[in-house]
Amino acid sequence: MAKVSAYYSTNPSDPDVYHDQDNCPSGQQIPSYNRASGTNGYPKCKHCADM
Repeated sequence: MAKVSAYYSTNPSDPDVYHDQDNCPSGQQIPSYNRASGTNGYPKCKHCADM
């Protein structure tokens, strides 16, 4: 597990959270074309916060 630059999904059907762990199961499901850098003001994903 490693910390990575924050990113979030631009897909409106995905939860409004950001990810910052490379092995987050939720973050890994976001296709690269739906990833945007930063937090967009969203809270951290629960999986990333627990790691």
